[in-house]
Amino acid sequence: MNDIKTDLPVAYLGPEGTYSHSALLRYFGSEQAGLPLASIQDAFTSVEVGDCDYAIVPVENSSEGSVTATLDCFNKSSLIICGEISLRIQHFLLGNVESSKENIKRIVSHQQSLGQCRLWLDQHFPGIERVPVSSNAEAALMASRDPTVAAIASKSAAKIYQLSVLAKDIQDSSDNTTRFLVVSKKYQAQASPNSSDDKTSLIVTTYNEPGALFNVLEPLKQFSVNMSKLESRPSGKEAWTYSFYIDLDGHQQDTNLASAIAALKQPKIDVKILGSYPVSGLVHSEQKRELTEPSLLNKKIVIVGLGLIGGSVARALADRGLTDQIWAVGKDIEALQQAEDKGVIIGYSIELEPVCSDADLILIAVPGLSVAAVMQGLVKLIKDDCVITDVSSVKQSTVDAAINAFGKLPQNLVPAHPVAGSERSGFKAARPDLFERKKVILTPLPETSKSAIELVHSLWRELGAEVLEMSIQRHDAVLAATSHLPHLLAFALVDSLSQQGSSDKIFRYAAGGLRDFTRIAASDPEMWRDIFLSNADAICDILETFESDLAVFKQAIEARDGDQIKKVLIRVKQSRDKFPFK
Repeated sequence: MNDIKTDLPVAYLGPEGTYSHSALLRYFGSEQAGLPLASIQDAFTSVEVGDCDYAIVPVENSSEGSVTATLDCFNKSSLIICGEISLRIQHFLLGNVESSKENIKRIVSHQQSLGQCRLWLDQHFPGIERVPVSSNAEAALMASRDPTVAAIASKSAAKIYQLSVLAKDIQDSSDNTTRFLVVSKKYQAQASPNSSDDKTSLIVTTYNEPGALFNVLEPLKQFSVNMSKLESRPSGKEAWTYSFYIDLDGHQQDTNLASAIAALKQPKIDVKILGSYPVSGLVHSEQKRELTEPSLLNKKIVIVGLGLIGGSVARALADRGLTDQIWAVGKDIEALQQAEDKGVIIGYSIELEPVCSDADLILIAVPGLSVAAVMQGLVKLIKDDCVITDVSSVKQSTVDAAINAFGKLPQNLVPAHPVAGSERSGFKAARPDLFERKKVILTPLPETSKSAIELVHSLWRELGAEVLEMSIQRHDAVLAATSHLPHLLAFALVDSLSQQGSSDKIFRYAAGGLRDFTRIAASDPEMWRDIFLSNADAICDILETFESDLAVFKQAIEARDGDQIKKVLIRVKQSRDKFPFK
């Protein structure tokens, strides 16, 4: 999810259940209302006339190339690109409850989806008629009405139209990805702090004459601007004139890029800036790392503990379509059933054994002191190559629990800590965007398998997080100071004030400062009890330092030493102003 907000619905190629709909929910959040429309042109028009502030439209697929309908709309529209998102596409062959592979006479889907599954269809349904329709959701609706029709569509479409899955993962490429653009009439994205995090899109129209393309490309070379996409289309303005759709690295405000665009504007060249916007997290991460992400597709992921963190992981995985094998283990039957009913997980158990024995990845999301019992339960149960990770705020206790259970450190254990949360708790508070633009700290040991580390890295990056690594000792010391101590102080302050005789009046007249400082005191008591006990040594060390500094401050107040008080406050303000957050 991102920072763009709107009270109006977001236009998309409908109906509900299309991949455009999935991209909308991933980009704007699961609570955002959508306006399903019959065509990409209709989505553009809805923004142009003011029915919507934004539309989200597909622009290219990694297997089938550009969506020409979208490119042609840009040539005629004044809308601005303000964002993009890349969505991994997992295709399913769907039929109604009476369908079987043997009685399928027609296979229907959007033209792009038919192309993305061409080889699979050639092998499994040779000779069967393939019919392109306006959207995958339209195809699903047709299949729901006719047992001789099968549709290629998403898993969410299967649930919406109550279809059976005849085959899954039928796309020819396991890395099948579609890029979507967010367009607006007014909103323009601000430049990112790092220029490489932005992209600028242009339409450049030229006459059909020798050297025309060279004249377009030469300024880019001159000013060292990298081009990541180039595609030509008839301009639609005059016969034999062509428009080049170009994606450039950087923001149009960057010096080099601005100079290149200025140099492009020549008498026979028309330049239209479609917008500068942040690069999609999925695409950008692939560009930066220059390695292939370990895929989560077809991985069986079991989440032990479906509270705020575990539930948010499950919701994020499901919303992004990263795997269709999400299972859960827990004690809260109501929460587990709710997650299954919503399609977040495909099944659950109150015991480890029924679902963990064939798991590819197990994420432990229980309170800290309960991790040891889970580790004990996994001994002699899991596959040799099963990766174990966790979300605990204290990492030494996780490692100790694993060694005590397995007799040694499991090579596939990757301790992890997402630095994200809320004062609310439980599955009802889970959010699919909880980890976006948040930090996740991994604390692998020298014995930890490289492939296991890469898989856990991939998991969190796919959920939108920035992944860091540090030693266990440093992690526990840093978190004691930056997270555990602030929570301890908030709990202690509320407890102290609440025990005063006039506590009701104190809280009634409290200003925003008390509310802001003590907000975290509403956090889950069981979880924080376990954190304080698990990281007791590091917390006591930083608490001792804090008590010493607080005593000095108290002495200055008792002595009415205004100069010393001001000196401390200035030093504090200067330090606080340098924080990477406000």
